Amino acid sequence: MTRFYFDFRQGQELAPDTIGGEFADVEKAYLEAFKAAQEMWGELLSRRRDPRRCAFEVHDGNGNNLFVLPFLELLESCQDRIPLEKSTEETVRQTIDAVTLVRHR
Repeated sequence: MTRFYFDFRQGQELAPDTIGGEFADVEKAYLEAFKAAQEMWGELLSRRRDPRRCAFEVHDGNGNNLFVLPFLELLESCQDRIPLEKSTEETVRQTIDAVTLVRHR
């Protein structure tokens, strides 16, 4: 098992991970970082922080940079999902139009 460190970057601020976690390989560390980013997304929004500006910068115990996981990658992973049915898509569009109309009154 290798110890991986997940430094958290938010814009220009960097919060170093001094504890880290042990994983079998880089792939397992990446999956853990992705899961943690998913869990943090809603909390960041509730604090009025933009999660799209956040990332995990992952390195090993020797300080070797292994990968960066921009939280924006979470959104990109949703692009291959099955498209909404036409009727559902139209309902969503109508709802957005109605909300926009009310806000502009």
